[in-house]
Amino acid sequence: MEGNPRAGGEALSKVRQATIDRLCERFAEDRLSMDDFERRLDLAHRATTTRQLAALVAGFPPAAPQPAGGDTASASPARRNLPANVVPPERVPSRQFMAGVLGASTRGGVWVAPREMYAVALMGGVELDFREAGFGPGVTEVTVFAMWGGVDVIVPPGLQVECNGVGILGAFERESDELADASVVSPDPGSPVLRVNGVALMGGVDVSTRLPGEREKDAARRRKLARKARRKQLRERW
Repeated sequence: MEGNPRAGGEALSKVRQATIDRLCERFAEDRLSMDDFERRLDLAHRATTTRQLAALVAGFPPAAPQPAGGDTASASPARRNLPANVVPPERVPSRQFMAGVLGASTRGGVWVAPREMYAVALMGGVELDFREAGFGPGVTEVTVFAMWGGVDVIVPPGLQVECNGVGILGAFERESDELADASVVSPDPGSPVLRVNGVALMGGVDVSTRLPGEREKDAARRRKLARKARRKQLRERW
């Protein structure tokens, strides 16, 4: 393919997708400004040769090795199954209770998630940030109740998440984006699984996937740009 910079069809599409994936990775790492990312993304969609695509990522660190079969899409940061931090079972606490009553309660940073966790938000808020948390093998159960308040659950990419909640005059939501879609079921029965269930009564429960260190507004911007890129790809196909 290097000897044929004007290779088209499927070959060019694969290089284009790999280029877009690398641009998204650099943007997620905060190594590209939004303006520069959007400019390069637009050029990637309009490129007609592999040489033009290569110029858009010139100077970037070498790409991660491709998995067997050469599937470039599965190697993107939004799709690959990133391993969660697994700790020995003896280090895992049995249970923990958190409450935000007329105030706020937050758990984040480096910590070990208990086997059972209960979070109550009553006219207040609770934030559970699992991005740097350690997990015991198997299921970690989180039960939440929000009334006139909110519970935010933040999880890392690659962690399998199961949600089973009820919103009554409120909302129990799982944010959808490419990072969340990457949380596939692992064939290893000992892999961590975060199971979130509960009730939002005139309140809100939000489960979202964010990169380590990524702020909420940056995650919203990333999701918006990812949707924009997908729309462009769909228009090009049709």
